[in-house]
Amino acid sequence: MWKAIPLVLLTLLAVPRADAAKSACPVLLVSGTGDHDGINVTFRNIGKLPIRRMEFNCRPLHAQTGRAQLGHCSEPNASFVPRTEFTVSYPYPGGKPGPLLVSLKSVMFSDGHTFKPSKRDPCRVLKITPPRAK
Repeated sequence: MWKAIPLVLLTLLAVPRADAAKSACPVLLVSGTGDHDGINVTFRNIGKLPIRRMEFNCRPLHAQTGRAQLGHCSEPNASFVPRTEFTVSYPYPGGKPGPLLVSLKSVMFSDGHTFKPSKRDPCRVLKITPPRAK
C-alpha cells in the first residue's frame, strides 16, 4: 500500500500542470484567407456558451501602431453557438489589400460575461496574405 502512495501523489501533482498548459481562450481561430474584396476569418466557439458579440484586431502587418491602422472587424449582434465553426468577412482596413494580422480582441457571451485575451490567457493570431494580382 505504501508503494502506491507516491504514484498517487505524482498523479495528483501532474494534473494541474496539464490543465495550466491549456489556454482559456474560448475562440479558436481556424484559418483566414484574403481576396481582392476583403478577408474571411474562420473560427470555432470552443466555449460552453453562445457568443453574442465578438471583436477582432485587424491590423496591417507592416503598419505603425495606432487606431488609424486598425480595421473595424466586429460582430456586434451575433449568435455563435458552441462547438460550431463559422466564417465572417470584413473589408481591408483603408480599403487597400495587403497582409494582415488578425487576433481576438474580445468576446461577450450570452450571459453577459466578457473575455479579453491576456498574456496569461492568449489566443491564436492569424496572418492573412491576399493573393498577388496577376
